[in-house]
Amino acid sequence: MPSLNQASFIERSIRSVLSQSKTPLELIVMDGGSTDGTQAILSRLAQEANGRLRWKSEADRGPAHAVNKAMAIVRGDIIGWLNADDIYMPGALERAVQTLDAHPEWLMIYGHGQHIDECDRVIGDYPTRLPDTPLQAFADGCYICQPTVFLRKDALNRYGRLTESLETAFDFEWWLRIFSQQQEAIGFVDAQQAGSRLHRACLTLNQRETVIREGMQVLAQYLGTSPLHWFKTYTDEMLADYPHGRQINNIKAYLNKFSRSISAYLSDADKQELRNYQQTDARINLAIPDAYLEIYSDGWLPVRSTLRVRSRKRRWQRVELRGRHVSKADGPLQLKVYSPEGKESVHKIEKRGPFSLQIELPAPAERPAFWTFTIEADGGFVPREYEPGSDDDRELVCQIDAIRLHAN
Repeated sequence: MPSLNQASFIERSIRSVLSQSKTPLELIVMDGGSTDGTQAILSRLAQEANGRLRWKSEADRGPAHAVNKAMAIVRGDIIGWLNADDIYMPGALERAVQTLDAHPEWLMIYGHGQHIDECDRVIGDYPTRLPDTPLQAFADGCYICQPTVFLRKDALNRYGRLTESLETAFDFEWWLRIFSQQQEAIGFVDAQQAGSRLHRACLTLNQRETVIREGMQVLAQYLGTSPLHWFKTYTDEMLADYPHGRQINNIKAYLNKFSRSISAYLSDADKQELRNYQQTDARINLAIPDAYLEIYSDGWLPVRSTLRVRSRKRRWQRVELRGRHVSKADGPLQLKVYSPEGKESVHKIEKRGPFSLQIELPAPAERPAFWTFTIEADGGFVPREYEPGSDDDRELVCQIDAIRLHAN
């Protein structure tokens, strides 16, 4: 069990291991020098564990290094590794041992897993596929829930340890390493084996850029190239809370820089598609450092949208939306804007063609300030109802051409 500053969760993780009472076991915790009271928890639990828990706290080179150190001193023939914020389900170890005993030809097994939150509540099932799934399916994403994995010590002798140069994708790389060489030696436990915790500090959520880049690197290593949809998915994630989420100044510049770091993992066709995507996606091109409007990638405004604004060094006073009333439907365009306090303002655009919509910002009590506005239209038009052969069933309002912030 690798650990670093997981005092909020590590006791639950350890007890989920030690409670597997029907299976003889030893638990080795490699702590990376936590400063949040983790060592006191480990010391107390080790006294309760009657020799089943060993631990060491010292600086390491990351979680892969910690797991490798623990695996080097294990005494058992069957190994599982559990992160210090994840949990085993009751009976998980017994099912794993029974399965490996029944199938001596298997070097590794995994099972079903669930995403859980900070309070152990189930968020949803981990998207798992069976071991006979073609290797190429990993291009869609990792379908092995890491804490459900158990392997024989001999698997490490054959295929080596985790790659310590990888910060987040070291498990993903090891799955592809063994799948690409001996897929028939991998088995499955058809039961819920573990809970994989999602919380703000976990690697999966907190280091998304590294997760995506390393995941694409691993796919290119084993499959030849990585699909572009990994980058597109990451773009969607970044835009989902910009500019309120991660402290990124200019999302367009950031994504351009990130795209250069993953371009080598793409096929030539996907490299060209990436260039076209970045040049034409209105969501990216209209985003500015302190404001973002939720629109479709072709620049159309949906009937309900969100405008997010932040004020840092400059005290912005209003937002200007420049657009075009080019709806296929007849009549004027009416937009209702709801302020963060719920105050409604109605904007009626009588004439077709270009327009400018001004939205006043509240006086910030402090900076940085963050505001969220809701924009609703009194109806739109559905392209497939007006254009022969179209299957576009979106309800569209108007085209957005620019977003501007004004300080006076």
